[in-house]
Amino acid sequence: MATATRTTPTAARHRLAALLRPAADTSPLVDGARPMTILEVARRFWPDLRPLRWWLALEVLLLAGAPTIAVLEVMLFQRLVDDVLVPATLGPLLWIAGLYIGLNLLSAIVSGADDYLSTWISQRFLVKLRTQVFSHVLAHPSHVHDRARLGDTMSRLTSDTSAVESFMVGHLANGAGALLRLVAYGIALFYLQWQLALLALVVAPPLWWVSRHFSRLVKVVSRERRRRAGSLSAVTEEQLSNAALVQTYNREDRAIADYQRQNRAIADAELVGARIRALFLPLADLAELAGTLAVIAGGTWALATDRLTLGGLMAFLALLVQCYSPLRSLGNLLPSLHSATAGVERLVELLDEPLPTDAPGARDLTDVRGSLELAGVRVRYPGATRDALWSTSLRIEQGEMVALVGPSGAGKSTIARLLTKHLVPCDGVVRIDGHDLRDLTARSVREAVTLVPQDIALLDATIAENIEFGRPGSSRGDVVMAARRADADLFVRSLPAGYATRVGQRGRTLSGGQRQRIAVARALLRDAPVLFLDEPTTGLDEATSRRLLAALGRHRAGRTIVLATHDPVALEYVDRVVDLGGAPPPPAAPVVADQRPIGVG
Repeated sequence: MATATRTTPTAARHRLAALLRPAADTSPLVDGARPMTILEVARRFWPDLRPLRWWLALEVLLLAGAPTIAVLEVMLFQRLVDDVLVPATLGPLLWIAGLYIGLNLLSAIVSGADDYLSTWISQRFLVKLRTQVFSHVLAHPSHVHDRARLGDTMSRLTSDTSAVESFMVGHLANGAGALLRLVAYGIALFYLQWQLALLALVVAPPLWWVSRHFSRLVKVVSRERRRRAGSLSAVTEEQLSNAALVQTYNREDRAIADYQRQNRAIADAELVGARIRALFLPLADLAELAGTLAVIAGGTWALATDRLTLGGLMAFLALLVQCYSPLRSLGNLLPSLHSATAGVERLVELLDEPLPTDAPGARDLTDVRGSLELAGVRVRYPGATRDALWSTSLRIEQGEMVALVGPSGAGKSTIARLLTKHLVPCDGVVRIDGHDLRDLTARSVREAVTLVPQDIALLDATIAENIEFGRPGSSRGDVVMAARRADADLFVRSLPAGYATRVGQRGRTLSGGQRQRIAVARALLRDAPVLFLDEPTTGLDEATSRRLLAALGRHRAGRTIVLATHDPVALEYVDRVVDLGGAPPPPAAPVVADQRPIGVG
C-alpha cells in the first residue's frame, strides 16, 4: 500500500530545482535578477498604460454592465418560477419573455463592445511596448549584440512582451471583471436571503488559501518555463544559422541532442505545472461543493420556515453557481499574475541593460572635413580582463588613405567602434576635425563616418535594395555607379536577375568576395566624408583586390579612408601605414602608434 507524503512549498521548490537543472546561458542578459513583486511590475509599466486610462475606465463600466444584466436575468427567473410555474398560469409570461429578450440583446451588445474594446486596448499597449523594447535593443552598442544570444533576445521581444500585456491588461482586466461580478452577485444573494448568503461565504477562505499556497509554486515553474523557452529559441537560431557548419563537421546528432534536451526541459516544467494543477483544481472543486451543499441544507430550512419561496431558492442557487466562477477566477488571479511576472522579469532585464547616451548639450557634427585623431586612448570592454587599446595616439589628415596594421587583437576593430561612437574610451580623447566625440551626437558622427565591418551584413533583399540602403531614395543610376566603383557591376549583371537578385539571409547566396563588394558599393553610395573598411579584401583574389583598391583610390575625392588590414597588397595603395603594435606595454610607458609613410599606389 502506497504511503502519501505531505509536500511543503519549500520541498516542492527543491524538487523542482533538482528536476529542472539550469542550462548554461552565454547571454549577457541572464536570469539572475531579483524576482519582482506584482506591485513593482504594475509600477514599472503603468506609465506605458496611463495614456489609455480613460478607455480602461470605459472598459470597467462595460465589465460592470455584464454582471448587472446577469443578476437581472436571474431575478427575472425568480418571477418566472413564482408567478408562472408555481401557480401554473401563463398571464405574466408575455412581459417576462419580452424582458428576457431585451436583456439578452443588451447583454450581447455589452459583451461585444467589451470584447472589442479590451482587444483594442491590449493591442495598442502591445504595439507600443514592442516598439519601445525593439528600439531599446536596437540602440545597444555593437559589443553588446556580439555577446547576446539572438534567439533568446527574440524570445524576450515576442513572448515576454506578450507576458507584460497579459499582466497589465489581460489578467488585471479579468480580475476587475471577476471582482465586479462577485460584488453584483453578492449583493443579489444578500438581497434574496442574507442568512444563506453568509452560509455561502464559508467557501471563500479555503479557496483563497489554496490559491495563495499554490501561486508560489506556479511562479517557480513559470520562471523556469520562460527561461527554457528562451534557451530553446537561442539553440534553434544558433544551430539553423550555422547549418552548413553543423553538416560539414557531421555534428547533426549533437545539434539534435541539444535541441531535444531543451524541449525535454520545457516538457518537464509543463509536467510539474500539470501536477500542481491536478492538486489545486480538485481542492477548489471540493470547497465549492461543500459551499453548495451547505446552501442546499440551509435553503431547505428556509423553505420549511417560509423565509424563502421556491423561485427565490432556485434564483439563489443559480446566483451561487455563477458566484463561484468569479471567486475561482480571483483565486486563479494570483497564480496567473505570478506566471506572467516570470516573463516580465526577463523583459525588464533587457530594458535595464544600460544604453549609451549623448552628453548633455551634445551638438551635431557639421561641415565635416574628415581629419581624425586619437590622443592617449585606452579602451577596455565590459567584463574583459585586459585593454583592447592602451595609451594609443594617432592622427589622420583630411583626404588621407591610411592602413592600420598589427596582429589580431591589436585594436583595429576597436578603433572603428570608437570612430562610430559605439564605444567611448576609458581614457584619452577621440576627435573628428578637432571636435571631441563626447561633445557630438552619435547620429551626426555616424552620418560622417561609414563603417564596412569585416563580418559583412546584408539584408534578405535584392542587390539593388542592399546597395540603396546606403542612401535611401537613390536612383538606379546612382546604385549602378556605386557598384561599378566597388568592382561589383560585372558580377551583378551576370546573375540571372541582375540587380533584382535576392541575396538570401545575410547574403548567403553570394560568395564572400561578392558580399564584400556589395557592402563597399553600399558604403560608397552613402558618400560619407570618412570611410573605414575593416579587412576590405577578405575573400577577394589578388586581381580583384587590386581593382577594388584602385577604384577606392580613384574615387577618393577628398574622402578620408582608413583600411584595417592584414593584406600586404592593400599597403601598396595607401598613403601611410599605422602599426598598432602587439602586446600592451607597462602602464608607465604610453605608446604612440608607429606611422610610416609610403608611396601612393
